[in-house]
Amino acid sequence: MVIGSVPYLNAVPLTWALHKIGFRGTLVFGTPAQLSIWLEGGKIDAGLVPIAEYLRGVGSGIVAGVALASDGAVRSVLLVSKVPIFQIETVAVDRGSRSSVMLLKVLMAERYGNVPVLFPTEPNLEAMLSIADAALLIGDSALLAQTNPHWQIADLGQEWKELTGLPFVFAAWVLREGCAESELANWLGKAKVEGLKNLDAIIAEESQRRNLDENLVRYYLTECIRYDLTEVHIESIQTFNRLCVKHRFLPEIRNLRFIEAG
Repeated sequence: MVIGSVPYLNAVPLTWALHKIGFRGTLVFGTPAQLSIWLEGGKIDAGLVPIAEYLRGVGSGIVAGVALASDGAVRSVLLVSKVPIFQIETVAVDRGSRSSVMLLKVLMAERYGNVPVLFPTEPNLEAMLSIADAALLIGDSALLAQTNPHWQIADLGQEWKELTGLPFVFAAWVLREGCAESELANWLGKAKVEGLKNLDAIIAEESQRRNLDENLVRYYLTECIRYDLTEVHIESIQTFNRLCVKHRFLPEIRNLRFIEAG
């Protein structure tokens, strides 16, 4: 069995315990975009795949009860702009992003009636702002971004909350068709439970490994990121799906399929 995750801080609590609880398979890391490609190509059996990619048709189903989500400000998905948000015409986006790019398009269409031209690029804020009005940063690049007080910053988790009143699900464990679904769901569900039980250890380890302030890591993992997938999160996914179809960013609504642990 091969499980693919992202290298970002926010995903560590979901994978930290995998091998500690006895999982004998392989854990690999890639960008959200890479995980989607790997899952479609059969290179991984489960991936922490952007929810937008699942809605596009990637994978067979979602592991029940586990997600990377926020309920308001997320701190690690930021639109940084040199001009007022409603005047943005061009955005440089992290080429590894999928859900955040789709969320940006939905928010711009819904709130401002305008979808800017997007340029996929490497996540370097200075370089991004040299070629576009604004930059979309995700993951650790957003968390660590040094910003200018003259720039406007929009947290997309907060923007979604203000638009819909709902949390936002950025990614979920999506399984490959034909894999041992219930067994994988079991491992991934147990790993989440154990990871959240050991947050103090994770915070200490990751702050040192990533050279981050421990208080920042604690605040981010305990206040900004949510790991549950409840009825309200499912409602949010369905709302996001409808808006993507409304604005023709996706061709059709996908029926959600959830896989319970065996």
